[in-house]
Amino acid sequence: MTEQAAAATTLVEVRAIVRVEMLDRVVHCLKDCGLPRLTVQRAHAIGSAVDTATMKISFEEGSEYADMAIVRCICAADRCEMLTEIITGAARTGRPGDGIVSVHPVLNLTKIRTSAEGAAALE
Repeated sequence: MTEQAAAATTLVEVRAIVRVEMLDRVVHCLKDCGLPRLTVQRAHAIGSAVDTATMKISFEEGSEYADMAIVRCICAADRCEMLTEIITGAARTGRPGDGIVSVHPVLNLTKIRTSAEGAAALE
């Protein structure tokens, strides 16, 4: 890819909130499709979508919650639909509280080590 083409690529962040017990499957499926890097964080889901079979009560949150994981990756916009399908397929149990996938525009991306910008920062 030329430097000019890399600069013109629209980037997005794909963000998924998935059940902790499905995280290993989601990560492996994303790696198998060639995704070079991603980030995973712990999260507590609170609200009506919490699966009553797995919910816990928390004094800190003052509510029922479910342990969840947030998976994030940045990619070219033309890959987000494919990644969304991979995540939903790998994370689906069919029970309430399976999670969500959202896609967000990335206005700028700079690789700290090299100062590469845009799509070149993903290489």
